[in-house]
Amino acid sequence: MKRGLAVAAVVLLVGVSAGVGWWFGRGIRSPAQIAAEADPPDPSLITVEVERKELSANVITRADVGYDDPATLSLGGALGGRPDVLVVTAAPKRGEDLQEGSAAIEIAGRPVFLLVGDIPVFRDMRPGTQGPDVLQVEQALARLGFLAGAPDQKWDDDTGEAVRAWYQDNGYQANGISEQEKTALRTAQTRIRTATDALTAARKALREARNPGQAAVRGARAAVTDAQQSLDELLDPPVGDIRRARDAVTAATESLQATRTKIADEDAAAEEAVTTAQRARERAAQAYAQAEQNWRSAQTGVHPVTGAIPTPADLNALRLAVDGARIELNGAEKAIADAQEALDQRPTAAATELRQAHNGLLNAQEALDELMNPSEKTRRTARNGLLDAQEALARLLAPPDIADKERQVQDAETELADAAKALADLEAETGTWLPAGEIIFLRRMPVRVDALTAEQGSLVSGGFMTVTGSDLAVRGSVPVRDISLVKQGGEAMIEDPALTDPIPGTIRLLEDRAGTRGVSSDRHYMEIVADEEIPDELIGSNVRVVIPVGGTEGEVWAVPAAALSATADGATRIEIARPDGTARFVEVEPGLAAQGVVEVTPLDGEISAGDLVVVGVASGE
Repeated sequence: MKRGLAVAAVVLLVGVSAGVGWWFGRGIRSPAQIAAEADPPDPSLITVEVERKELSANVITRADVGYDDPATLSLGGALGGRPDVLVVTAAPKRGEDLQEGSAAIEIAGRPVFLLVGDIPVFRDMRPGTQGPDVLQVEQALARLGFLAGAPDQKWDDDTGEAVRAWYQDNGYQANGISEQEKTALRTAQTRIRTATDALTAARKALREARNPGQAAVRGARAAVTDAQQSLDELLDPPVGDIRRARDAVTAATESLQATRTKIADEDAAAEEAVTTAQRARERAAQAYAQAEQNWRSAQTGVHPVTGAIPTPADLNALRLAVDGARIELNGAEKAIADAQEALDQRPTAAATELRQAHNGLLNAQEALDELMNPSEKTRRTARNGLLDAQEALARLLAPPDIADKERQVQDAETELADAAKALADLEAETGTWLPAGEIIFLRRMPVRVDALTAEQGSLVSGGFMTVTGSDLAVRGSVPVRDISLVKQGGEAMIEDPALTDPIPGTIRLLEDRAGTRGVSSDRHYMEIVADEEIPDELIGSNVRVVIPVGGTEGEVWAVPAAALSATADGATRIEIARPDGTARFVEVEPGLAAQGVVEVTPLDGEISAGDLVVVGVASGE
């Protein structure tokens, strides 16, 4: 019963609820129904209030914080001595500061120096070399205190002396004259001496040809006289000469006869000496035989003279007598040998003496014969001697022909001048020189060693070191489209979440060309130096850089860019809404645009605070 009443109550309640819902639902419509049943509203203006404000424009980019002006160092050419292996023999430490004029690294015992200059090294610099690269070296040497004179972009002795002092001050020996150059210099100097000697001889010959001098004439005349006298005496010899020649023949004959007699006497004496020596030997042999016999008798116990038994003294005396006899016999035999040898040598010595004496006689006889009857050859020689002497005298007395001598002097002078010029050119090109591999120009110094790619003991190939400036800098780039807005020396703000306030900075470097220093071809490299200290935690970070590129002087009228429109005659105007729903136009001159708004100055019409400028129209549909 109770369960049935409950069900009936529920059904009744549902029915009542459904009726009430239908009653209220008749007056409820959805937004879509309302929009569909409503009439479209009238179109309305979209307006924005004109502002009075100060405008500024910025270029915003990203940049890396690090040490300024990085540069990779590499050899610009060969080192002095042209080492076969480029091994690092000394290198600095990372973070070390390098001053101008110091060695950045030592390779194969040769230094690689750093100097300030805008022109990279492109050649060896030697005596006589001229150009802006030489000027850079001289200016650096002057700054370092090694060059006394004024830089003149020509490598001369002063430049070489300064380089020698610079190298020595750093503990190195400058590159000097090679062995090949020394040989060439010696050859050139020898050529100078030879040319000088030739010129001296040629000038002397010319002087003698122009004026032989009295001594030369007297000598030539004396030579003619002597030659004439020799010829006359040859054809008619003086009596005294004949007598002396005959006396010479007589003396030679007598000498030959005396030599023969002397040889016969010496031969007889040599034979007698042999005979005498033989007799002496026989006597010595007999004495030796008697001494031997006496000794043998004594040895049997019988004294050879007394018949008694010999005493020891007797035995010793008899033995000494044997020895003495033997010595005498040996001497006699040697005397025989010497005498026989002297006798055997006699024929050779005698023949030599006879030949000399005979030749002396022949020579004396020939001299006498030639004197009495000279040969045709002797007469011709005497006549030719006279002719030669006469011609020599005639040449000295005749007007001189000096054209050939003058030409020889001119040739010698030309050769000496050429030799002197060759030596001067060689000396001007030899001396202290600077190899391209031993110098690197940097735009500014000092620099800091940022990274070493070739440490001590390693081989050098390509870049061996990266250096930076000593100051922290922010390196980035700006797009090509903004390059006209950014100026070198301009201001910049460095922003980062780690900073409480932005750090002001100055644009120190802005490359004129895009795509340099590793940036893309549509951007220009830029370097900013902070005006305040950059915290260490920002080193190596990428930060936001805001570069102000323009602004107004004080507050100006500013409207959205969409509020500007152009008229048919090219003027610019804005439309200001009136309170009654109408609008008026004001001709303006647009100014600086920044952050989506544009500075405007009224030209025809007025702008007041609170004016609403039309930026669009809302659709009525």
